[in-house]
Amino acid sequence: MADTIVKIFKAAAQQPAPASAWILKSGAAPGKSITLLSKWSQRNLERGKMVKFQQTHIIDPSTSKATDMLPVDVSTESLSRISNSDEHRAILREVPSNGSNGANKQYLEIWKHHQLYQNYDLGALDVHGDVYTDDDFSALEWSPCETKILYVAECKVPKSEPFYKPKPQDSKESKENELEKAPQKGEEYTYRAEWGELLVGKHQSVVVICDLKTGLLTRLDKIPSSYSPAQVLWTPDGNGIVGVAFKNEPRRLGLVYCTNRESIIFHLSLDKGEFSILSTAGEAVRSPRFSPNGEYLIWLQRKAGGPHHAGQQLMCCSWKTKKVLPIIGLVNSQTSIANGRPFYGIYASRLPKRCWSMDSQRVLFSTPQLCRVASYVVDIRNGDVTELVWPFEGATEGSGTILDVLQNTVVMSRGSLREPAGLVLADLPPSGQEHTVKWMQVTTWMPPTDLQKCHVQYMPLVAKNTSDSVRDFNAIYIGPQGKPNGSVPLIVFPHGGPHSCFTDEYSLGVRLMVTIGYGVLMVNYRGSIGSGDDSVNFLPKRVGDADVKDVHQAAQAALEQFPCLNPKKCVLFGGSHGGFLVTHLSGQYPDNYCAVVARNPVVDIACMSGISDIPDWCYTEAGLVYNPASVVTKDELDAMRRCSPIQYASNVKAPTLLMLGKKDLRVPYSQGLLYYHTLHANGVTTKVHVYEDVHGLGNVPVEMDSIINSLLWFEEHIG
Repeated sequence: MADTIVKIFKAAAQQPAPASAWILKSGAAPGKSITLLSKWSQRNLERGKMVKFQQTHIIDPSTSKATDMLPVDVSTESLSRISNSDEHRAILREVPSNGSNGANKQYLEIWKHHQLYQNYDLGALDVHGDVYTDDDFSALEWSPCETKILYVAECKVPKSEPFYKPKPQDSKESKENELEKAPQKGEEYTYRAEWGELLVGKHQSVVVICDLKTGLLTRLDKIPSSYSPAQVLWTPDGNGIVGVAFKNEPRRLGLVYCTNRESIIFHLSLDKGEFSILSTAGEAVRSPRFSPNGEYLIWLQRKAGGPHHAGQQLMCCSWKTKKVLPIIGLVNSQTSIANGRPFYGIYASRLPKRCWSMDSQRVLFSTPQLCRVASYVVDIRNGDVTELVWPFEGATEGSGTILDVLQNTVVMSRGSLREPAGLVLADLPPSGQEHTVKWMQVTTWMPPTDLQKCHVQYMPLVAKNTSDSVRDFNAIYIGPQGKPNGSVPLIVFPHGGPHSCFTDEYSLGVRLMVTIGYGVLMVNYRGSIGSGDDSVNFLPKRVGDADVKDVHQAAQAALEQFPCLNPKKCVLFGGSHGGFLVTHLSGQYPDNYCAVVARNPVVDIACMSGISDIPDWCYTEAGLVYNPASVVTKDELDAMRRCSPIQYASNVKAPTLLMLGKKDLRVPYSQGLLYYHTLHANGVTTKVHVYEDVHGLGNVPVEMDSIINSLLWFEEHIG
């Protein structure tokens, strides 16, 4: 069986996924061929890592045909940005160092007229630390005059050394020079707070401008040190910058996957050195974007604190008056939009880099909606929202994410559970006619035959036996078609978060599961995003109860709706909060599930509250208020423990495989080890795999080992 799964994995791993797209300005004029650059990621099993490649597409609008150039490996490009004129390209390149410490070196390359024009060795210049390349902080922006580059890097800190360190004899350097470079003694072990999971080593960010005329790098020091700046961009006149700034105090809490961190939209005038705040206090903000005409600045905004992800508003600032108004407000449950379809609010983690229509009156964005990712256009003049509908057949629609917009040409990533994502392109219709949009394929994949034979079903569900204010939730089922009754085992798969969701998008793991004969039920329990903000806010204080009941009810509904499923061969699979749920389910419903795989599961919230990079999560989900200045009370610990699956460990019967990341800061692997030892002491068949990886267990060798071992565990224990 292992050889079969490995063979399927190797075939599935060859499927690339679109990461970004960029329409070249020269090809966006009406009637002309369109030039599109796309970047893709793909697993390289031999190298044990993800590789990136770039493809050039020449699209003829008159024939709706695309010509693809050969792909080029761009794995060493951490960031890349083409200038507005298409004449320059800036690349942050990261390559292995020749030194013994194993650290990578970063270079800022400027390409002009088909050649490398300038190259900056950023480490040798020693103006700042590493340039930030993550989604939450990073920026690489050309100034309007195309002579300067803006980016975010780690603030340089003074070197340190022990109090006693043998040194070489007299050097020829002057005493003044020696004093200037003298390291601080006894400071090498000082703790410096950082931004948590996946942001290790990120302590204090700084904004840097590279002047291509002078070759000088300049750190901007007018941003208060109480903030960490991020996501910066130039003002339309090039005389200032705007960006996001995260509050450093009272504590740097984990930032990745968390849209609830208190932050501001700031403006820094470069000629006057004036720093001002554009957003209101107590908010969490991200993705500032200027309109093409420079008259408007938009961003996403929600209340700081509370659930780690929730509904957001789309804010619009008149750049002339600095007056800020919401264009799209919070949606508590659902509302009807311009073309009569339901809309559940914005839950996007970011806006496309270029998201405006040519006339600067409409904004395009994508967001989870129930079981899929949908794309929309909103008119900032009246707030009218219209879905950019994709023509579909049957009961499922798949998902589409907007990647780039230029002069009303829109490129989108489009796919589903049965079809890997590809690129589609359209002209944005005039205002009020957006529902008539017509898409054309840019890239086409041969749909995997194993997935085309599967059935996909969206399952709207209503919580039973309750008078709760929120009762609606949903699930997605995918499984083999035409199988005899009772012949198909079922994998029950709740998502993590808990404030995230499953959508109808291609998944390598799910493909493997269904290819070897399983049905897979992906459950969006109450508390998931994409179903209205009331659903998100319903779950805190009810974790370990409402979400557990929802997942179990969904499993029972699937067994009833799909007779091919075998109720005696139901297994559980989940990670993070999904791991929390599957360990709950195996303890609360021990006779319903015959095997469990839990990846970095939360098993004891009380214990986790003192060691996670997001301790506020532990308080919020238990229905408590987090205060970093206070010591946790006995009542608070009791409340967290009452939510946790560890209390049901003595009931567990199902063989349980735990997969843990040794570098996990979100749910430290001591959580999983605690559960392992508890199950082992209770005589439950259990096993642990510990990986040198972080919370997501996403490194290619780890991903391969974990999914294959998960399926082998199920095969061994379903009987």
